[in-house]
Amino acid sequence: MRQFQICYESPEQFRETAASWQAWRMEHGAGAALVHLFSDGADSGDVEQARAAIEEIMPDAAYMGASASGNLVDGNVTTEKLAVTCTVFESADSFVRTRLFSVENRDAAPLREALRAMRDELADVKAIEVVMTIDTIPIREVCAILQEEIPEHIAVWGGGAFGDNNFTAFVFEKGGALNTNGIVMSFIGGENFHVMNSYVVGWKPLGAPLKVTRAEGKVLYELDGAPAFETYRHYLKIPNDENLFYNALEFPFAVNHQDRVLLRHALSCGEDGSLVMSTDIPEGSVLHVTYGDPETILQSVQQCVEKIRDFAPEVISVFDCFGRKTFWGGTEGSRETRPLHKIAPIYGFCTAGELIRWKGVMEHHNLSLLMACMREGGPVERELPDITQEIAQNESTMPMVSRLANFINTATAELVEANRALSVMAVTDLLTQLYNRGEIQRRISERVHDKRANPHGEDATSVIMIDLDDFKHINDNFGHQEGDNVLISVSGVIRRMSEALNIGASSGRWGGEEFMILLPGMHQEEAAAFAEQLRKGIEELTFAACGGETASFGVAQAMPHEAADPLIVRADWALYKAKRAGKNRVCEAD
Repeated sequence: MRQFQICYESPEQFRETAASWQAWRMEHGAGAALVHLFSDGADSGDVEQARAAIEEIMPDAAYMGASASGNLVDGNVTTEKLAVTCTVFESADSFVRTRLFSVENRDAAPLREALRAMRDELADVKAIEVVMTIDTIPIREVCAILQEEIPEHIAVWGGGAFGDNNFTAFVFEKGGALNTNGIVMSFIGGENFHVMNSYVVGWKPLGAPLKVTRAEGKVLYELDGAPAFETYRHYLKIPNDENLFYNALEFPFAVNHQDRVLLRHALSCGEDGSLVMSTDIPEGSVLHVTYGDPETILQSVQQCVEKIRDFAPEVISVFDCFGRKTFWGGTEGSRETRPLHKIAPIYGFCTAGELIRWKGVMEHHNLSLLMACMREGGPVERELPDITQEIAQNESTMPMVSRLANFINTATAELVEANRALSVMAVTDLLTQLYNRGEIQRRISERVHDKRANPHGEDATSVIMIDLDDFKHINDNFGHQEGDNVLISVSGVIRRMSEALNIGASSGRWGGEEFMILLPGMHQEEAAAFAEQLRKGIEELTFAACGGETASFGVAQAMPHEAADPLIVRADWALYKAKRAGKNRVCEAD
């Protein structure tokens, strides 16, 4: 593969350049060619002049284009208004086809139908580059369609055409008009064509996780029950002013999905403290605030460069989020694209969102640097270029901000674990490790309250009250250590057998040598049968000093409209009956 690139200056200059590209193709007997035109506010006349020149001088070349927020030329993020890149495939069997799909009224169903109709055409395709007007189409639905309708072996990547208050986002293909509601795809294949996708985030998690407690579409209303903006105001002292967008770029939210991190950044804030996000965030999601640090981001880029080095690409397609460009400050974003250009020539633009099929899953990204590495033939061993000058400091030195973030994250994790341990201790009996009386009583009361109106069938609730027989005799004759051994062993039997039911049973120490079990969804007869199994299990235990121990059981099922306390009283009366009947037995409540 061979790449040619130019920034459009005039019709004459471009025609001369296009002619030189075509001459090179003829001289070297090259095959297919794919031309990309990316416009960052270029005059529409210049775009049409460039398209006309390509069609006249390179009539067999495929081409496509889109509006951009910045162009990538010679490895740099530039302010050039119109960049044109020609990628020439040198293998005779390599091919490229482009096609534009309109998505009217946000209805993506025709896209699915069109891709299904192309099923036979996709058989020899190895890669699809996608550019779309991301704000005018249902991006989540489109990602799902691409995931489901494009065969798994095909690499898919792309980005969103950029639009703002000055111009509307658009895409186009050869011979077609500018489209503001569409998706243009380049289908690439060939026996000797190979592609490898990759992407870089670079923003790192900071602090404790946050749960999305209220959200609708792109509007994030609440995190952990508080207005979403409160996270920025309280923890980061970010004001709700005209600089919110730029400040929030340094601290976007991360959504963890499977083994990947997806970033979502805030665009604006409402009067109610809600945040308008770059894309939908489903209610119930768990987020982290992340931080962006130039050195940390560049180290992530360097790690990616080292990974793709072995693939030995000849051309790299790069989609760089305009949010990253804004974070860096315009052309300073070149610091993360130049290292890629040292591996192989790059082309691409600054996008309004990115999409990539990564490890079999199609995802919509924000704030990502996405790349597709392409080559024809086998990998050619090349020396890894020195990119250390692109990193502001030695790679072995962790930036101060990273150390501070690591301190915060570690301290937060330790605090979360300490709080979790304290929460467990607060509801756990120290000796038996069952729930303590307060917790098992709370669980019984909650279950009975929820199922009180009609406690039958799956809503049935039964309890078992257990009391060890003549336990005082063990303590008095064999000592409290032996008594504790008995309590611990009996608790183990109760826990193991209750958990084996797989019905969400809860067991707790009621006090002294008494225990209580909550059995949701179990009728009294079943509960009594289970209590009999427990009785036998306890009776079979042996102890070094006292030999053995038995227990008596009282079983009761909640009746309609019965509260928890009367239910427990009836279980206690059934236990009393078991004691009076001779102990070591199960009795049911009337």
